[in-house]
Amino acid sequence: MDSPSTLLVVRDLSISKEFYVELLGLNILEEYEDSLKLQSGSHNILMFQGAITAIDYDHGYNANSTLVFTVRDLDERITELKSKGIVFIHKSPNENRWGRYAAFKDPSGITHELMEFFT
Repeated sequence: MDSPSTLLVVRDLSISKEFYVELLGLNILEEYEDSLKLQSGSHNILMFQGAITAIDYDHGYNANSTLVFTVRDLDERITELKSKGIVFIHKSPNENRWGRYAAFKDPSGITHELMEFFT
């Protein structure tokens, strides 16, 4: 298999475009009326217009998919994104065996994480 990509179905493509490009800093590779192809590092994200908000679930406990954006300084990136109005799920970063992370939701209710790996 070649490198994987991620598919996101969003409630409002124009609002999601602004969120992922303007707030998160992803690059647009292709743009169509009903879809976008974005890039984060070497990872492609295919985004299509959907009809409803994502189903709410207990993140970290229920099966689901999450984009994990690797960052060098988690606290700095959280501060930056909060200043842009992004709301995080947890009051402070969590930690697992690989590093520290913080989860947030996009405008469609899709949960993603920022991750600072231990060195």
